[in-house]
Amino acid sequence: MNRLQLSHRYGLFMGLFFVSQFVVLPVMTPIFMSFGMTIPQIGMIMATMGITVMLLELPTGGLADQIGRKKVFLGSIAFSASSYLTLLLLPTFAGGVIAMFLWGASIAISSGTLTAWFVETFNQSEGDMTLQTGFSRVGVRTSFFAAVGALLCAGIMFVGNQWGYDDRTLYDFALSVGLICLVLVFAIGWVWVKEQREFQPFTRDVFTTIPKQVRTGVIAAKHPVLWRLLFAMFLTIPIASAIEKFWPVRFEDLAGEQPLEWVYGFTYAVTMFLGSAAAAFTNWMTEKLNQQMGKVLVVSVMFRLIAATVFALSGDLILFVLLFICYDFTNHLGKSAYNHLLHHATDDNVRSTIDSLNSLVMRVGGVTGSLLCGFGAAYVGLINIWLLCVVIGVGALFLFKSPLLNESHEPADSTN
Repeated sequence: MNRLQLSHRYGLFMGLFFVSQFVVLPVMTPIFMSFGMTIPQIGMIMATMGITVMLLELPTGGLADQIGRKKVFLGSIAFSASSYLTLLLLPTFAGGVIAMFLWGASIAISSGTLTAWFVETFNQSEGDMTLQTGFSRVGVRTSFFAAVGALLCAGIMFVGNQWGYDDRTLYDFALSVGLICLVLVFAIGWVWVKEQREFQPFTRDVFTTIPKQVRTGVIAAKHPVLWRLLFAMFLTIPIASAIEKFWPVRFEDLAGEQPLEWVYGFTYAVTMFLGSAAAAFTNWMTEKLNQQMGKVLVVSVMFRLIAATVFALSGDLILFVLLFICYDFTNHLGKSAYNHLLHHATDDNVRSTIDSLNSLVMRVGGVTGSLLCGFGAAYVGLINIWLLCVVIGVGALFLFKSPLLNESHEPADSTN
């Protein structure tokens, strides 16, 4: 299997996983609203997910480096399925907290697993395709299937409303579809994913080596490229989290009593389809900027912050949705360039740990955005919180401009 074939098949496999997520994700906040939750309660529920990820991220990343990526990934699918079951069976504040704990655990466990497997398998495969191009091809496919999942969500809500079903029933149906997809992901992953390296067996002794593995990964993160990437990630995530989690609140205010729940899935479908275009556009920018990945990220973040500002200030319902789509398109720009820099500066021995550290930083930023919206909006308003997050994101531009992010680097030394 050459690099092109691997990128294609891995993209399709992860695409099915994205269907399982995006058939539910567009209506996640509305699900909690249907439970009768207030904005502060939704903020606490979402923060539960982020805090869980923060607590489990590095240990589980170290575990994947020790016992293998496949075992840990399959375990994460079980946690994800459990979160969906909890939402189906326990539609209360407590149920929301438990479900987001389980979902957070699944995110923490899965990060640093198949991405590391893909990079290592990609590097050992035949072909002259660059890693950035491989990530871009995967991104095109995952964005397409995420759009399919979101469009399926929109179809469930639209057709269900036309047939007279209440929103709660339709949310449960979407969760059931997501569960079926997760079962398929587990089965295919069990058969298709083959480890290229020998890992330790999963025993109690493994847990005693995890702290050392985590320390090794943290030391590797001092690499001049890695710490800049991670800090820049932290600065850009609050605005992404604040908009993603709380735009339905503003949408509900603008929509009034109109039955527009189907718009959530439709909007996410459009943004995911455009995500494929964003991956292709990132490739074009990379070529035009002579493979200087830092400059690609500067342009991407500039577009993102401008789009977020215009979106936050919009007050018309249709314009609000259109601007959200534009913002989300910019949110997909530069992802393959970021992943290229991250993994080019990372050694195989700590790849899962660094990937988990990257996810941890992202979740810390996400919790920051959720808490700012959940509690700050009551005092200064949701729009002003969004604008504050935009200001925070400006700092990332200075980090991405660094010459160190616009040239090749040796992998991080994990032996120090």
